[in-house]
Amino acid sequence: MSNKGQAQYLRIFDESTTFLRLQSYYVNQTITWESNSWAFFPFNADGLLSASGSAGNDITITVPATTAAVTAFSAALDNNRLCEIRMYEFDTRLTQAAPQASQDLIGFFVGEVIKIGGSFTELQVQLGSSLSPVGAQVPPRTYTTFLVGAPLRL
Repeated sequence: MSNKGQAQYLRIFDESTTFLRLQSYYVNQTITWESNSWAFFPFNADGLLSASGSAGNDITITVPATTAAVTAFSAALDNNRLCEIRMYEFDTRLTQAAPQASQDLIGFFVGEVIKIGGSFTELQVQLGSSLSPVGAQVPPRTYTTFLVGAPLRL
């Protein structure tokens, strides 16, 4: 018999600001974890855990296509913001009113939003690694005026 539960946490951020913190386990609750508030929003991160090496692989997050989700992920795509996903495992026989202090981190991914798609009810957000999987070349990022600056116009 297994008594293990898994909770996923999602954070959208850039170098100085965190724009959104979500968790998908504690239904209809805003919880405090690592001194921060995490709002409930149902999402699933496909490809976070796999049996093979995942260097350079993409992860797809599936969320309900609410106005808040479309706005947050569209801004992340437009401004090259990063998304961090953490997956923790814990013993479900202990309290489940709030995150347990003894959770084990079993999955971690940081990437940028590179594509958004889906339907009227479901939003699929593709996250790509912000690091180059091979060599010492420039990471595979899309350069925008937000990253480089506005060009000089005469």
